[in-house]
Amino acid sequence: MAAYQIINEDTGTEFLGEEIEYFIEDTNDIGEVYLDGNLLYQSTSIYHENDLIKKFYESFSITQESANA
Repeated sequence: MAAYQIINEDTGTEFLGEEIEYFIEDTNDIGEVYLDGNLLYQSTSIYHENDLIKKFYESFSITQESANA
């Protein structure tokens, strides 16, 4: 499994987790990013997963990705 260290660029807050999930609510065009089932990021006016990922990376950076043995 991959381990992620994610940093909020605005606050410097670090999050650690193993699973990132991207979710788009088509009804309201809201995109959400979850880390291990916990809401990490939410944005409006999202129509495609690529849009969500792009906006997520504008506010957050993944500083470490590694495979556990």
